[in-house]
Amino acid sequence: MVDNTFFELSSIVQSNLLSLSDTKTGVSLEEFGTIIDTVCNSLAKIPSTDESQNAIKQLEVNKPLGKLGPQRISELYTSLSKFIIQAASQNISSSQLKSKLKTFNWSSEKIDRLMKVFLVNQSKIQAVLRLYGTSPPKLVDVNWRLDYRLETNTRGPVHELMYIIELIMEDKGRRELLTFTASHAELEDLVNTLKDACHSVKRVALLKLGLQKKGNKLTHEVQ
Repeated sequence: MVDNTFFELSSIVQSNLLSLSDTKTGVSLEEFGTIIDTVCNSLAKIPSTDESQNAIKQLEVNKPLGKLGPQRISELYTSLSKFIIQAASQNISSSQLKSKLKTFNWSSEKIDRLMKVFLVNQSKIQAVLRLYGTSPPKLVDVNWRLDYRLETNTRGPVHELMYIIELIMEDKGRRELLTFTASHAELEDLVNTLKDACHSVKRVALLKLGLQKKGNKLTHEVQ
């Protein structure tokens, strides 16, 4: 029995993976193999800005997969990518991976196909994850002080207030200090930018909540 704490998958991802079971999908073993090959090959490379989009477009022009439509292809590619990243980042065993895949009601052929491709690319995917990190450093504290600058080497006399900001970051238990200076106008601009970012995160969170509710409904219908 697999420890589900290794797989914190959203309801949308789970619903898409469940839909690949033989009785609920028109995706053949060969077509499934094409998708999972593309996913693992893409994740095993150092990512570029357009890597995912190019991979999805590659699948869309594949004649057998064309019947699924762009939206369905994108959903399957994204969900399988998230699953593979989770499996690689947690460094789970083959038995744990196989046990989890069985919960999606896939055929033994599809399970074996994914496991074979994943195991071949696992070390490469993990190397990419180590290179970029699985999560960004966390901001744990902020220190600041106000300084009065009389002059600079390049501008001469300036007579201006300058804020000295220290951001204390934590990355995998290790703390790092990021220091920068800003004028009052620059600091105001930074604060306004952060406020805009917070509003954007709230909008995305609300959208995600709506999608999760929709995904839960789909999951119940599939079951």
